[in-house]
Amino acid sequence: MTEGEILERMFDAIGSVLTIFSIFFTLVSGYLAALYLFLNRAPLLMRVAAFGLLSIGLSFLGGTAAVIQKLQDGLFLSWAKLDKPTLDLGTLRNPIPSEALAAMPFSQQELGVAIGWGAAAAVYLMLAYLTFGYSWPVADQTRG
Repeated sequence: MTEGEILERMFDAIGSVLTIFSIFFTLVSGYLAALYLFLNRAPLLMRVAAFGLLSIGLSFLGGTAAVIQKLQDGLFLSWAKLDKPTLDLGTLRNPIPSEALAAMPFSQQELGVAIGWGAAAAVYLMLAYLTFGYSWPVADQTRG
């Protein structure tokens, strides 16, 4: 595979990651709106069904993200095998020049992946809490 082909596939993978993030943001935003508008006072069965559908959607996104992550790892391995690449692999995995970041035992790319998975898990747990544990304030029905 040539450098141009690998680079093209890297850009495709980055585009896929951005698409996954936008779908994640859309699902979470829609679910938060539903929680605020009606799910907070819906019967338990409806909340379980809604959270189940959210979980299925996020599982598909997570599976897709994991596949793209593996593909990116393969592209990085292919890049490392190039004879004279435009950028070395270290620069590719650590795009922000920083002494503090350079001292880390992992690359900025790996840090970004870990932050992404951690944020997704935290959002999922927060939505579970808001769906099943949080005591939503009762709306004032006397105002007109």
